[in-house]
Amino acid sequence: MTVDDSHLQSLASRIKGARELNKRARWAAGESAFRRVLDEIEAIAVESLSPDQRQMWDGLAVRGHLGLSNSVLMRTDSLDDAMRLCSRAEEFAEGSADTSLGTLVQLQRGVLLIRTGSTRSALDHFSEAFENADLLEDEERAILLLNRGNAHSELGMFEAALRDYQESYEHAAQAGNVMSTSFALGNIGYALYAMGDLPGALASMEQSHDLTPDRDDGIPLLARAEVLFDSGLLLDAERLLRTAVEQLARVGWRADHAEAEWFHARCLLGLRQYDEARRTARRASRRFADAGNPSMAALAQVLELEAELAATRFETPTPTVARRRAQAALTVARKGDGTGSFLGYHPGHAARLVAARWLVLAGDIVQARRVFDVVGRDGPGTPLTYRIQRLVVAAQLAFAEHNRSRGLRAVRQGFGLLREHRSRLGAVESVTAAAVHGVDLQLVDVGAALETGRAQAFFDALERGRSTFAGAGRVTPPDDPAAAELLAEARGLLGRARELRTDGDHAAEREDLTRRAGVLQNQVRERSWLHAGDAEVDQPVTARETVRALDGTAVVANFAVLAGRLRAVRVDKDGAALLELGEPGGVEERVRRVRADIAVAANEHIPPPLRAAAQASLDRSLKKLDDAVLAPLGADGDLHIVAREPLLGIPWAALPSRQGQRTSVNSHVARGRRGARPGARHRLLAAAGPGVAHGSGEAFAVGEEWPGATVLTGDSATTTAVREALATHDVVHLAAHGRHDADNPLFASIELADGPLFAHELDGMRLPGTVVVLAACEVGGSSEVVGGEVLGLTSVLLRLGARAVIAAVAPLPDALAAQVMPRFHAHLRATDDPEAALAAACAEADRPVPLVCFAALESL
Repeated sequence: MTVDDSHLQSLASRIKGARELNKRARWAAGESAFRRVLDEIEAIAVESLSPDQRQMWDGLAVRGHLGLSNSVLMRTDSLDDAMRLCSRAEEFAEGSADTSLGTLVQLQRGVLLIRTGSTRSALDHFSEAFENADLLEDEERAILLLNRGNAHSELGMFEAALRDYQESYEHAAQAGNVMSTSFALGNIGYALYAMGDLPGALASMEQSHDLTPDRDDGIPLLARAEVLFDSGLLLDAERLLRTAVEQLARVGWRADHAEAEWFHARCLLGLRQYDEARRTARRASRRFADAGNPSMAALAQVLELEAELAATRFETPTPTVARRRAQAALTVARKGDGTGSFLGYHPGHAARLVAARWLVLAGDIVQARRVFDVVGRDGPGTPLTYRIQRLVVAAQLAFAEHNRSRGLRAVRQGFGLLREHRSRLGAVESVTAAAVHGVDLQLVDVGAALETGRAQAFFDALERGRSTFAGAGRVTPPDDPAAAELLAEARGLLGRARELRTDGDHAAEREDLTRRAGVLQNQVRERSWLHAGDAEVDQPVTARETVRALDGTAVVANFAVLAGRLRAVRVDKDGAALLELGEPGGVEERVRRVRADIAVAANEHIPPPLRAAAQASLDRSLKKLDDAVLAPLGADGDLHIVAREPLLGIPWAALPSRQGQRTSVNSHVARGRRGARPGARHRLLAAAGPGVAHGSGEAFAVGEEWPGATVLTGDSATTTAVREALATHDVVHLAAHGRHDADNPLFASIELADGPLFAHELDGMRLPGTVVVLAACEVGGSSEVVGGEVLGLTSVLLRLGARAVIAAVAPLPDALAAQVMPRFHAHLRATDDPEAALAAACAEADRPVPLVCFAALESL
């Protein structure tokens, strides 16, 4: 068969098409395409070709056999068959005048080896090929560098990997190959993730997705999920991984399929779905073994043992069971020692960490120490989660050995790593979510402190963990017009939905508008994850500092639930005392009842007898809550409450013993609040939102209390006006309906003339010590995210620098707000003291007021 140049060009185009099929994981189609084109290539009478044509023919034969080797390996799992195709390609390369073809063979052998778990051997081939990389075309150099970067990455050499990926990107872009450029960007993102730059990683992965939005082989989802996992966004990562597992199973990428299941098991473990985590880890281990990756197979077995260990939080095992689990972990450790590290993990050492914890539970501290000491220090490229786990075990073991100073060093080092990790995250949501990685460390720290019986030790342990994830996100908001546009569109949709009736023909339209707004809100969330942090992390407040900051009869009550008991540390100027307040279930039930009774008593559409009954029930419940959580404190003066849900939801100022008393609340002991300055001139903005019966009157009445006040009502009370006022006014009063979104707390909102003002829009602002008054129903609510951190509109405002936030934790009737708020502002103007002003205004009301002063502790 004789050919001309155009026919050879056509064959080259067909080989390129077959390679694109492989890139999209269409292995069977790729194999068929390669075999067809190779049949035509080998049917050509090479003796009839000109020298230039013969060189082109050699390149086609080599590239065709190398591409076919990819298809065969991924479709049949036969490394031998794939390598034979490489050898066939090498025969053509050796007889060719094109010296670059031998380099391509070396590259492909490395690709086959890395896909079958022989990473170091693969790196040798890539390095040998790189010596002649200048002979390759841009696209082929891009592929070589991409694969060498993968080998460096799997060996934990992430800086080298990043250099390879960046150079691969340059060559792929130069060649104009969109798919290869996308691959390089995705892998740059992975290297940045491994080096701790999570926002940068997500941004690079976003660029990769924009180039190939229809890619559905599971790899982009897996990579993004791994970054979200390290960010602490476990629910989002878990959802991505479910889809990634399905896609990877379909395309047949066994190693990546196993990796996706391994990460899925880690997410499930973090979400406390222990049984499902064990099953998923077991499947991942089998898949890794089948794919020829013994290192990850061992790590998956370790994860299965970790899931069993985590379940001991709820049921302590017998020493016999604990020893048996420790021996199982040590068996895995011995197996893992022979496999080598992978992705920065040493399987043998990871198993020893689990074994040591089981041995501590068995009471065999001496053996636990022997096992742990083999682990040694972290190596280069060791993942954050592994480093934290090692310090958890170091602390737990030291405490078990009664070496408290050694245990505290490990705890502080662990929280230091987490503070550093958190400081690189910009969005408040990411900062808060990252707390999940500190759960075990705080449990060990707080549990050991409780065993000492010393109140100060318990207080300090609580605040060590809480302060790590408290404080602001980034200092300044990014210039992100796309996010602003998305929020504006979501606001418009919700504004239209608000105008529709909730019944009849409009119900479906209202639901559709709300759903579409939710999609846009989620896009804004995802954009916020791309922002890097530049805020300093709060240093934990100690009990000793707190004692020094208090005077007179002031008391700080720091509440926590541990080992199924509600406890509190009571701190005053004379010292600290540890109190046990019983089981938390009764308090949680009482808080729910209080909220329900307030809702009924506040609803003017309910018949008066039922409202009166609810009011009587409310009075009884408030008295019982008072007896349960406040009476043991003996707090007769100022009180600062530090707590998590559900205690944050108590209307503390409405409890009988707090009538007329200064009371403030926060989720941690925070620093940086200035004291009152009576007589100081303050700028006030009062704004009234739509649908509030007495809103405009309340706003004007509040404005009359402050000379030179700005009052916005009707169409002038817009989200833009209020957002700008928060950054420029000392006191901001919002008489508007609000909503706390328990599923997505950063979209808690205040209803204004042009729609809702979301907490998300404030993320990154710096407030000038503003006192913010949210005279809106239940907008003072908060939600605990995975890891126990608190999110809501009030927590966001405090993180951004608000001096105090006055907000309702239960329905606040419009008439009651109109009665209380002018009095509050009169007192605030006179005293410059938010707690005192709220206490005085509520004491003058004719019924309990569900307003709470959220604030930091003064004088710290």
